[in-house]
Amino acid sequence: MTTLSKNAHRSRDAHWSEDARWLKDARQKRSRATEKALAVAARDLLSEKSYEEIRVGDVARAAGTSVGGFYARYSGKNALLHLADIDFLDECVLAFDRAVPPDFGGTLEELLRSFVRVMVLQFDRHRDTLVQALKHASEDDKSDFRRRATAFNNHVHGRLRTIMSIHTHRMVHQNAGVAINMAIFMASAAAREAVLRGALAAYPITLTLEELTDELAAGALAYLTGGGR
Repeated sequence: MTTLSKNAHRSRDAHWSEDARWLKDARQKRSRATEKALAVAARDLLSEKSYEEIRVGDVARAAGTSVGGFYARYSGKNALLHLADIDFLDECVLAFDRAVPPDFGGTLEELLRSFVRVMVLQFDRHRDTLVQALKHASEDDKSDFRRRATAFNNHVHGRLRTIMSIHTHRMVHQNAGVAINMAIFMASAAAREAVLRGALAAYPITLTLEELTDELAAGALAYLTGGGR
């Protein structure tokens, strides 16, 4: 198994919680192929229809399984929101691991752009499903969403911190650790707000995804180094 595959499996395993209410039994053995098929079906349907319009039977049929098979694994329809979120995080991790491997040897500029580009493109790819997941998740659901987000951030941001620390000699902030974390926060939050919420329209600014990537990466770089592009 490749390092990339191992990382993907470790990230995938971190999605499941022993006390997740949307799972019938978090400890039972599951078919990864069936889970992935259901996650993709949930993502695709949520991008086409509102959550209220979708039936479990629609997702099961699209995934090539049965309604009974769905309810054998999951406690209710809200599992679709979790599956769509898991699909998003899985794809983000795979894309990030390809763009920023542990032995990444590029410049600070290249590192920032690689990270931002992954987030911008993945937010765009999954925008419709993520917006619905955030809108319809109940309070009981949100703890699992937060736990998965924390596991994702530990993986992605942890690697970014390690690689960015190599470039501290270019940073003007008196506390490099604070600077690194703030740069990651600002780039991540701006990408999320710009793509998921369309926040740039209020300013107003219209950018392509590549232009947005360039601007956000340049902003993070300028904050870290005190310079321009």
